Amino acid sequence: MKKEINNYMTPAEAAFRWGKNQETVKNKLKPSLNKELDEMIELGLIKYFQKPGGSRKEWIISVQAMEKWFDEK
Repeated sequence: MKKEINNYMTPAEAAFRWGKNQETVKNKLKPSLNKELDEMIELGLIKYFQKPGGSRKEWIISVQAMEKWFDEK
């Protein structure tokens, strides 16, 4: 039985699981390089957490997002 939690991962895990460079995955999380980022957040395919007053975002990526960006692994 596949665990639901395995459908979500950090950018580092996503890059590893899809055999991509981590920077390639991180670039998908930059609004200037990915025009559909807001839509994917709205659909719940990706999300981030940013501490109030903080500058760094911590991302969680779904398997669905990775499949949309890079096809199935």
